[in-house]
Amino acid sequence: MLSPALFGWLKTHDMCATRFSALQGSGFLRSGTPRSFLLLTGAVLVLGGSIAPLSSGMAETQPHQAQHSKTPSHTPAQHASRPAAHAPEPVAPPGPAPAPSAPKPGTAQPDPTAQKPAKPEDQIAQLADQLAKAKTPEQAHGLEAALETLRAADISPTTQLLLRRAEKDSANSKPDEAVEDMSDAIALQSDKAILWRSRAQMRLVAGDLNGAVQDLGAALQRDPRDVQSWALLATVEEHRKDGPAALKAWQKVMALNPMADRAHKRLDALHIKAYGQPT
Repeated sequence: MLSPALFGWLKTHDMCATRFSALQGSGFLRSGTPRSFLLLTGAVLVLGGSIAPLSSGMAETQPHQAQHSKTPSHTPAQHASRPAAHAPEPVAPPGPAPAPSAPKPGTAQPDPTAQKPAKPEDQIAQLADQLAKAKTPEQAHGLEAALETLRAADISPTTQLLLRRAEKDSANSKPDEAVEDMSDAIALQSDKAILWRSRAQMRLVAGDLNGAVQDLGAALQRDPRDVQSWALLATVEEHRKDGPAALKAWQKVMALNPMADRAHKRLDALHIKAYGQPT
């Protein structure tokens, strides 16, 4: 038979389970008041000689105790192992400047002493020097072609159109119109010696010998080493019956291009016209 104290405790326990069972999820039984109540009932159980209900009450307190036991504790060693959040990093001393890397083999390096491309005037002078030392007619012919290309360089499309029109007029026996076309071309690019030479040729065809001489003088003033201008001047002077002038012009041709008259046939002919048959 149960003791009166134990019977009263069971009744109180059933009432707590009935009235406060809905508050267990809200933490009511984990507060400070239920803990003191359980301690008092435990003392009563010890006095009554039974401990069975005590296990039921202790089961309610174990989650709360386990929650406190799971809280991690930090030892001094763990605090010491963590690096400081704002500790300044050591600054390394500046090292020596890196040496310039050697160029890779096969990589083209700019040559500071490399010369710029020569101007057309300089190229003409170089080819003219080579022409004066030509050893064969073929070599001389190739150099003359290259010189003619350089002299015709930088001629504008409009000037080239006038040149083609002048050639067409000359081929159609219209030398006066050809001279007019060349005059328009010279007005556009008066610095080109080849244009003055071309108009002198048109004037020779038209019969204007004095005008041809004047144009050749302007051409040679701009390009004194033009073999074709000197050769044309020799022809014009020969038509003017000026033997000494024609001979002098041809001698200039031979000085600039020794392959122009290797056998001296034209030189001898002009010499005869200028000074008569040698005795």
